[in-house]
Amino acid sequence: MSGEKRRTELGAFIEFLKHRCGFTFNKDDFDHRIMLQKYVFIAKFLGWNHRYSYNIYLRGPYSPNLADDYYSLSDPTPFENYNDYLKDMDLDEFKNVINEKDIPWLEIGTTILSLYDRYCEVYSGNDLENYLLEKTVDIKSSYENAFIEGVLEDLKRYSLIN
Repeated sequence: MSGEKRRTELGAFIEFLKHRCGFTFNKDDFDHRIMLQKYVFIAKFLGWNHRYSYNIYLRGPYSPNLADDYYSLSDPTPFENYNDYLKDMDLDEFKNVINEKDIPWLEIGTTILSLYDRYCEVYSGNDLENYLLEKTVDIKSSYENAFIEGVLEDLKRYSLIN
């Protein structure tokens, strides 16, 4: 996927966030950049094949290419038909997943999803769930275990992990 096409899709996604999720992205706002990184990551699990690659970073999964793209976007052009760019994504379920989620939830949730994506073929059932909890607790040791367990339960309830 070319960089230009990827940025066009990102612009459509940002427009979707504004109109359907009530999130108006501001690239000058540190919290907004964290949230957008996490939103794009979660969107992959709901059908958006955006091709951004991620690495685990201090605040969870992070994509340098995504950062380059949102910094290079001029003021987003309004997309009348953002659905055309996100047609394979479950937009309603995405909105449901991120509704009223704060940055800590997004950091923990995307960390768990990143581990799940990497290890779901290595472990299964309770072994997978135990691995996800243990590894997330190790990576995110500043968070309470009960909070991490709650986020894992949320992800299971949203069917983002099995």
